[in-house]
Amino acid sequence: MKRIIAILSLVFPLFPSFVFAQAEEAFIEGLIEQMTVEEKVGQLFMVTFVGDDVGPTSEIAELITLYRVGGVVLLTSNRNFTNRGDTPREVAELTNSLQALAFTVPITSGESLTSTAAITPSTHIPLFIAIDHEGDGYPYTRLINGFTAIPNQMALGATWKEENAERVGKIVGRELAVVGINMLFGPSLDVLDNPRPGLKGDLGTRTFGGDPYWVGKFGKAYIRGVHLGGEGKVVTVAKHFPGHGGSDRRADEEVATVEKSLDELKKIELAPFFAVTSSDDPLAVTEALMTSHIRYRGFQGNIRERTRPISFDPEALEAIMKLPEFEPWREEGGLIVSDALGVRAVRRYYDPQEQTFPHRRIALEALLAGNDVLVLSQFALTDSWSAQLENIKDVILYFREKYMSDTSFQARVDEALRRILVLKHRLYPDFSLEAVQVDVERVSEAVGKGEVLQIAREAITLIHPGPEELADRLPSPPHMEEDILIFTDDREARDCYDCPTYPFIEMDALEKTILRLYGPEGSGQVDPERIRSLTFSQLKALAEKESTEEIETLVKEAEWIIFAMLDLNIEDYPKSDAVKVFLERRPDVLREKKVVVLAYNAPYYLDSTEISKLTAYYGIYSKMQPYIEASARALFGEFQPQGAPPVSVEGINYKLMVQMEPDPEQVIELMLPDFPEEAGEHVIKVGDTIRVRTGVILDRNGHPVPDGTPVEFRFFYPAESVESPPHRVTTINGVAETTISLERTGKLENPWSPLPTE
Repeated sequence: MKRIIAILSLVFPLFPSFVFAQAEEAFIEGLIEQMTVEEKVGQLFMVTFVGDDVGPTSEIAELITLYRVGGVVLLTSNRNFTNRGDTPREVAELTNSLQALAFTVPITSGESLTSTAAITPSTHIPLFIAIDHEGDGYPYTRLINGFTAIPNQMALGATWKEENAERVGKIVGRELAVVGINMLFGPSLDVLDNPRPGLKGDLGTRTFGGDPYWVGKFGKAYIRGVHLGGEGKVVTVAKHFPGHGGSDRRADEEVATVEKSLDELKKIELAPFFAVTSSDDPLAVTEALMTSHIRYRGFQGNIRERTRPISFDPEALEAIMKLPEFEPWREEGGLIVSDALGVRAVRRYYDPQEQTFPHRRIALEALLAGNDVLVLSQFALTDSWSAQLENIKDVILYFREKYMSDTSFQARVDEALRRILVLKHRLYPDFSLEAVQVDVERVSEAVGKGEVLQIAREAITLIHPGPEELADRLPSPPHMEEDILIFTDDREARDCYDCPTYPFIEMDALEKTILRLYGPEGSGQVDPERIRSLTFSQLKALAEKESTEEIETLVKEAEWIIFAMLDLNIEDYPKSDAVKVFLERRPDVLREKKVVVLAYNAPYYLDSTEISKLTAYYGIYSKMQPYIEASARALFGEFQPQGAPPVSVEGINYKLMVQMEPDPEQVIELMLPDFPEEAGEHVIKVGDTIRVRTGVILDRNGHPVPDGTPVEFRFFYPAESVESPPHRVTTINGVAETTISLERTGKLENPWSPLPTE
């Protein structure tokens, strides 16, 4: 083998992931024949609602019973439930009540909403009940109180073990299913190949990493876990299709633009979606994709031409769906779900002045573009719920009228309807109230029991310096005679506008964890009187020399200064840059101190100059309690960090593309699978063909190289100084294989072993 060069190119086998049994098809067609126009049209819509009132006279009851909507999206920002008290039971009771509403008789406009009665199960269609649950708490996880504190996706990617993604997926699937949520808006399959720390469009930890091959592997494992944990009762909606890792801004605030052609998208952004729509493992195939409000420049090769946002562009979306990697999935029932159709990006796209909101046009164009399910969230020019509710009702009525008068529109609705009903039938083979209700009494014993501490330990990364240098810098962890001063990012959040605030991380969370493990009740290494916790607000005041004398004294006396850092987001959290400002303006107070950054978000927010001023820099990736505990254990030397950044980190010149190249120092095993060693020496003849296979080829991080890494086999006949033509192949699962035809007698040599021939 002369050389091995890593290239990011992915090819995945196609296979039929859905099989339409005749019985299922007959059931669906029979159901459609029974459905009214109101029921058919209503199935296309998933709606939000305000409050937790789901009684027979509530607004959501009206949308379900009269407007026949097909699904509901739950949001804490709408106060559908609270993260206080017994949240799991509260959510289970809510989903039971919502599903029960779908069993009421469709009400005509002249009837009271209270005049409802049970109808036969044959005409009942279960609701999709969806939620965001990305992990890492606020802001992208709705279910927090009482549920397992699951990590974000980058925290999983940093372990480089897809089995960890499957484990967390199982927790998510099990807990969602137990409380009656049957649709997960996730996982995110965005590829962060070019981090943009602190800028608009920064994905932070909402991605498995920066390489499409690994994002695809983790995506498949996560989806498989959700399906296994949910026992088939939770569907996944992989997002943000077709990927906005390369976008230039947040897609919910303004329509983002990606400067890539379709061919370029296939190599990076689309590759993980190929993985989860064409896997040879049915459990790893996503049921749905969520389109994003992103447009592309140069999509069809013309760099001067931009698409409309993909969610509203029928030509662009169709071109993607016609790719051979997607077409079978789509033909076999793959569902396309729109992102929220009322986010500010959509408002500004349809009216840059934000004076009008053409709600009918928005919904119509989203459907005609190819979205099967339309998510009507934030669906008005303002945040006024009454305006949103009015628009939701008006769009549904408009679609009903158009269905009865426009045959082409009717055909598009029916196409989407079939996909929706097939997926619901797979969730619930029996369309009965009993089938969709969950056991509220079982919730407490089944939720919040997931264990992720070991996964957290496997994610912890020593970003700087290397292990050998760290041993010189920190020969021992903190001890009883040393003062420890911790600064923690003190940003706060609230689930809804009038909900109480709570911190992203408790100011003393790390201090409490250290004392529990190493204080008087633990190993006794730390004196409670010599550890203090302060906030980033106080740190920034210290950096700007506006601090109190007491804090100046604490800093001066501390042997250890530890920064518990999140992401950099100055626009929303002005104090989030406190560490950067402090390192720049107050190097005078750092001399002869052990200065440590624990990055509880992405690991790329500090530059090389800032990192050079630190004693140690750890990537923790998640702010959940198991990760805080794992970070404390790493700081105190309980284990050697084994994680590695799944994205590029410019501050330490860590380039992911380089790290994923084959390690040039490795010795690669060469095997002849048809000739086991224990069988003794084999003599073969001229003209025979033999297979040659490598062992697993590892990258510079010690992980198998991505599929598609090119390998060149070279063979020599030394007696005649003859070299066979090189064999160029690519790896699959880190292994390369080729066959060679023996051309002459003698010895055939390669870099690993000779093979006698005659």
